[in-house]
Amino acid sequence: MKKKLLFSACACMAVVLGLGCSEVNGVPSRAPSGYPEGPKTMVDAGATAITRTLYENLFVLAERGTMFGHQIPTLYGLDNNRKWWAGDDTDLSDTKYLTGSHPAVCGWELSNIELDMETNIDGELFTEVRKHIIAAFGRGAVNTISWHCANPVSGGNSWDGTRAVYSIIPGGENHEKFKGWLDKVADFMLSLKSPEGEPIPLIFRPWHEHTGSGFWWGKGNATAQEFVALWQFTISYLRDVKGLHNLIWAYSPDMIHLNSRDAYLEYWPGDEWVDILGLDAYDRNGADYDHKGLQMIRLMKNIAYTKNKPLALTETGLENNNPEE
Repeated sequence: MKKKLLFSACACMAVVLGLGCSEVNGVPSRAPSGYPEGPKTMVDAGATAITRTLYENLFVLAERGTMFGHQIPTLYGLDNNRKWWAGDDTDLSDTKYLTGSHPAVCGWELSNIELDMETNIDGELFTEVRKHIIAAFGRGAVNTISWHCANPVSGGNSWDGTRAVYSIIPGGENHEKFKGWLDKVADFMLSLKSPEGEPIPLIFRPWHEHTGSGFWWGKGNATAQEFVALWQFTISYLRDVKGLHNLIWAYSPDMIHLNSRDAYLEYWPGDEWVDILGLDAYDRNGADYDHKGLQMIRLMKNIAYTKNKPLALTETGLENNNPEE
């Protein structure tokens, strides 16, 4: 998995604020301004005060500009002389070398935690990930977590397309096994606390890029009904059984498989089950990235306005770049 750029839940707002709204072939040519007034409801009505404050601030910050983010920003990277660095120092990052300050949003990965392994699929020790998440929170950054979960049927990685969702949702033969995996995710998240002992707020983005067949939980490997059941059970178990009330839930399809509102919402689990509308968008074919990316952000802004939820460009980066350039 490549080191990626991430943007906060208000990253795209600077692009779409102030635009009017019209629609061509089902894709808006402009997006509405701001958000409707009124309460901002969350998936977790019992969210901690600091988690709710973070969520509400995403709407406020969207009016002010862009929060830039970076995946695993302080674990390793390149300095200004393109020299590789890695180590225990939580005050280094590519972004800081280039701009003088750390990213506002820091992304982290939990793959392999369900298998009781010490490192994720990128070889990062979970003890180090924990330390860097706590340090990022101490700097005032927003932390977001993804989970490339192993395939519970085949034993392969998340890219193994063996059908599995049907077997881990309630009533499935691997449901109890999956609950055990969620227990391990919960244990790690519950270990992330401020110096005062308060759970650190996290934007959690499970089951991402589900609009394609690249992962075992995606379209072609799971039906919409199965995916919705998986999404809703994941939330219910972590929130209601494990007592995690510091999570903000982000839904993030892959842009490459989208061309309409219906496509974006095909696997939508319900307004009450999503906090943030996201989009994973990689530059795989040059100019189309700019054109389609802007179209999809405008589309998302319309959906976000209707549902009164913040939106995010949750993953982006170069897929077809020449490393010599």
